Amino acid sequence: MPTDATATESVTHGLKLPKKIAFYLKDESLFNDASGIILLNMAVDWYLHQELRIGQAIGNFLYSAGGGIFLGALVATLLVFLRQESFRSKYHLSAGVAMPVEVIFFLTPLIIYFLAEEIHVSGIIAVVAAGLIHNVESERRRLTNAFIFYNSNQLSQLLIDILNGIVFLLLGIIIVRSMREDIFNQQTIDAILIGIILYLANLLIRYFYYRFSPSIKGKTSNKEALIFSLDGIHGAVTFALAYTLYDLRINVADFHLILVSEITLILLSMIVPTIVFHMILDKDIPDFDQRKEVDRVRVAMIEYAMDQMKKIYLPKKIRKQLEFDLRAQMNQTSIVDFAREIKYTIKQKELPDDQKEFRAEVYRYAFRQERDYLGKIAQQEREYRRGFLALYRQILMSEVVFLDDEND
Repeated sequence: MPTDATATESVTHGLKLPKKIAFYLKDESLFNDASGIILLNMAVDWYLHQELRIGQAIGNFLYSAGGGIFLGALVATLLVFLRQESFRSKYHLSAGVAMPVEVIFFLTPLIIYFLAEEIHVSGIIAVVAAGLIHNVESERRRLTNAFIFYNSNQLSQLLIDILNGIVFLLLGIIIVRSMREDIFNQQTIDAILIGIILYLANLLIRYFYYRFSPSIKGKTSNKEALIFSLDGIHGAVTFALAYTLYDLRINVADFHLILVSEITLILLSMIVPTIVFHMILDKDIPDFDQRKEVDRVRVAMIEYAMDQMKKIYLPKKIRKQLEFDLRAQMNQTSIVDFAREIKYTIKQKELPDDQKEFRAEVYRYAFRQERDYLGKIAQQEREYRRGFLALYRQILMSEVVFLDDEND
């Protein structure tokens, strides 16, 4: 029963999770999906043949896991070299290359998974192996093409959120349909009890593992062990694995038993930690002193940039736009100001290309003044470094948004 890292982040949002536990949970998330599907395959084989064939199970495990690792690593390595070669070609900075690279990025796990399943090795392990190689590559190619790197990360996060949302939507639909069809018979009650027993067993195993396992470095406390045990939150992968049994030779009654027990397990693993963590974990309270200082520096930074821009000649129209946009960075514009700016923009004719380029240069210069000022302050007030980095990121994003508009 693999844990779900995304569900864990949702449950612990706004709370301070101990760094040691977060480290081990991150390590666990790298391999639990693959190990979970292999153990499931072994259990299904035992169910279908009514005997536990240990030798064959080990052989199938080695073939499935080893073949998945080899295939995933091979395909990922080939794709990495192809992508790196394309980045180093004379065409890699052209606008038309970004979309094919992102499409390949999106299709890679699907292709690897279905290819692995066709040759009867573990598709999940193949994708995990490929993901590890792609992760190593991404760490060293950030500046090869920063635009594609950033877009790929944004696409990944968007897909993760969408797919997780779909899974939990399906989970809710199944629960509602079960209640509507009035199938809460004795078999359903038994399945719910099995789900509760599985959840309690999972808690105990995780608790004793963290408390007494020699692989856990340093001293461990009962509270840490309790947090680790409750953090074994199940979600999309557990639900998906239960549903994969639908296509196998499992009778309807047993499938219903498995599905309801897994749903019970998933719900308990999310509801119980949500309640208990708010009792035993400290809240991640915002640093109001840092926020206040960052807001002060933001205003001073933008005022510095505006003072610098007054020293150079600018056409009235461009200066008016620049002053409005810089004041908007400080949240010092009202709805009336915004409406007045819209009305002014509508009345004005579109700038010629040469003036658009000049405006882009002006904005780049203004943003550079902001970054220079922030860099000086950050050197003097290092205790607020985290807040200043967030502010620096906002400046860069503002510049990217504006320059994208200029390039349209």
